[in-house]
Amino acid sequence: MQAQQWILTAAVILVPLVIAVVVTLWSLEQARYRPKKRRPPGIRLDDVAASAPEPGEGPADRHREAGG
Repeated sequence: MQAQQWILTAAVILVPLVIAVVVTLWSLEQARYRPKKRRPPGIRLDDVAASAPEPGEGPADRHREAGG
């Protein structure tokens, strides 16, 4: 392969990779500064504790209580 082909091959690989990294970092920065009340449910830390099932409420526990 000639030098020009190597440069084009590297550009085809590196340009989309750089774009993906920049977009990912930008979106993470936006999510960090978004007010917590505007985040979807399940993302906020206070929702995790409220939506987690209590011990003894899982399907395996119901099976055990039924005698199986």
